[in-house]
Amino acid sequence: MDLKRKLILFVRIIRVVVYLYILVQLLVARQDFEQSRLIPVVAGMGVFYVIIDQIVFRVPEKRFRLACLSLLPFEMFLISLLVYYTRSAPIAEFDFLYALPVVNMAMWFGIREGLAFGLLGSSLYLLTAGLSGRISGLESLGMIFSRCGFYMLSALVTGYMSEFAERESREKAQRMVELTALSGFATLFDSTLSEEKVYQNLCEAISRSINPDVVLVFRLDAEGDRLSVVAWEGVSSGEAAIVLPRDYGLVGKVLDGREPMMVRDTDLEWGYRQFLETHRIRSALYAPLKWRDDVYGVVFAGNHLKDSFTENDLNLMSALSVQAAVAVHNSRLYADLQNRIGELHAIFEIDKAITSAIDLESVLQQIVQMSLVLLDAKTSSIMLLDEEKQELVIAAAHGLSDEYLNKGAIKVGESVAGRVIQEGRPIAVRDIRSDPLHAYPEHARREGLCSLLSVPLSLKDRVIGVLNLYTGEPRSFTPHEINLFTSLASQAAIAIENARLFESLEEIYIEVITALANAIDARDAYTHGHSNRVMEYSVALAEAMGLSPEEVDVVRHASILHDVGKIGIREKILKKPGLLNEEERREMEYHPFIGTRILQSVRLLEPVMPLVYHHHERYDGTGYPDGLKGEEIPLGSRIIAVADAFESMTSDRPYRKALPLEEALAELRRGAGRQFDPRVVEVFLKLVEEGKISVRWSDGRVIPISEHLGKAGLS
Repeated sequence: MDLKRKLILFVRIIRVVVYLYILVQLLVARQDFEQSRLIPVVAGMGVFYVIIDQIVFRVPEKRFRLACLSLLPFEMFLISLLVYYTRSAPIAEFDFLYALPVVNMAMWFGIREGLAFGLLGSSLYLLTAGLSGRISGLESLGMIFSRCGFYMLSALVTGYMSEFAERESREKAQRMVELTALSGFATLFDSTLSEEKVYQNLCEAISRSINPDVVLVFRLDAEGDRLSVVAWEGVSSGEAAIVLPRDYGLVGKVLDGREPMMVRDTDLEWGYRQFLETHRIRSALYAPLKWRDDVYGVVFAGNHLKDSFTENDLNLMSALSVQAAVAVHNSRLYADLQNRIGELHAIFEIDKAITSAIDLESVLQQIVQMSLVLLDAKTSSIMLLDEEKQELVIAAAHGLSDEYLNKGAIKVGESVAGRVIQEGRPIAVRDIRSDPLHAYPEHARREGLCSLLSVPLSLKDRVIGVLNLYTGEPRSFTPHEINLFTSLASQAAIAIENARLFESLEEIYIEVITALANAIDARDAYTHGHSNRVMEYSVALAEAMGLSPEEVDVVRHASILHDVGKIGIREKILKKPGLLNEEERREMEYHPFIGTRILQSVRLLEPVMPLVYHHHERYDGTGYPDGLKGEEIPLGSRIIAVADAFESMTSDRPYRKALPLEEALAELRRGAGRQFDPRVVEVFLKLVEEGKISVRWSDGRVIPISEHLGKAGLS
């Protein structure tokens, strides 16, 4: 219960006690009244009032004022009757009773209403005193004026106490409202991790708590140079499109001073005059969005009336701004955490992507693509160092024109990239269009490039190139971004070196394959050069059938190694001049399996193994080792089968002489659909007609088959 209600309760108790006392007095002294018949009437009216008063005391507060106001004149009338009819009774005078309704009125409605009722009480007292003949002489006049003064003093004292109690209650209620609002808005701020949503919630919170006409939230940009409105209430989105220098007017003053400010009359303010006049803002509040040592912006609240805000409004808005600043701080921490997680994931994906690629060109393209994604830039390029010439040459790029790519090599020590190589450290340039360090400002303008971050591609104690990142707008790269890009460059350097090593390894690998195939062929004079010729036919077929370069390479390697399993076959079987018996044939048919076992120990040969294993399958399903049929047989195996058969038919064997070319081609036609894939045979015959398939004679001459057939008159 607040102080005013306690005072009202106290006054009501006093009134009830006084009226009960008067009732007792009247009943005790009733035989002394000359008008004894009126005593019960007066006493009954007093008891009736006490009962009514108790009932009114229990009605809801929202109706109490009206009830009180309607009964007070009735109370005055009762008092006047008591004063008049007890004028000759030997009991205490009841003139003081006029103070009771005066006190009650002042307690409920304040000093002004209490004084008005005091005048009414004084007037009624003078009237009853005059009617009862009690005004006689100066002594009586002095007593009357003292009584009237008592009534007025009672109104003043009680009214002051009432207003003081009401002010205390109002301030306490205001504090409760503020605490409730702060608690509710704190929950609202804590419920979101979106910075934009925090600003919008702040606008709504200020609008609901202090009821301004306009609310604006200014956010300081990342560079700390400008303030822009990011949330608003009471204006349109077009009117809220405001961007200010950070030192502009009171907004800038509050931002730098980091203290809230109240402007009672904006006519005296020098901050953003156009906006204030357009929206008829006459009073304003400013509060910084600050938390600890960080300041994120300024909150503005305006009203159309002068001096319409209170200190409580300023304190409440300042408290809300602090809560919002904490929420902004948390949202930025969360966003930064999410960015770090995203960056780590991106780094992982980049590492996985560039380390899984083995082709240098593919690795370089993936690096430039990942660079753009990682730092949200416009263009990226990789420049590799030619150690002999000490020059940097663009090896891969995204988003650059041919003119820029062909602008020429950069010497070590020249331009930004050359300095990066020379100094072995990252260099960031905010605007390469005007920076003297950049060697091609005109190219940059034409390409729409502005900021540049260039980092070295380092491997231990040497630099193999630079990784460049370009933006279309001015950008100050943060230390975190530079470190992140440097980490990417380190991974990229390893991937580039791995790709280079793989290219070298691939060359060695091809040489080893060729040597192994030649060693196999060298075991038998009849098969010398067989694998190379099968490879030539197979590669020509694979390219003619539209296989990708990667697939052609697999066919090339498989065709060289298709008979590698013959290493495990007894030499007497390989060189037997006659037909093989059943047991020998089964052993010979085992060579694809042996070949696969040999190849499976080398990871790089995994794509080759199925082609080697199935190159003796027949199109009709009667081949070996698995009896595959038609499209079940790998295409590379079907290609090698045609090439192997043709080369075998046109070469001498221990058990027969080489077939004439025309007969070998006829045999391919007859085997199409049974032993061979008809489509592969068709392509092979077309290559023969076009002169793209050649035959190597024993004297070393290489002649296109079509030319040989033409000379024989058989084409």
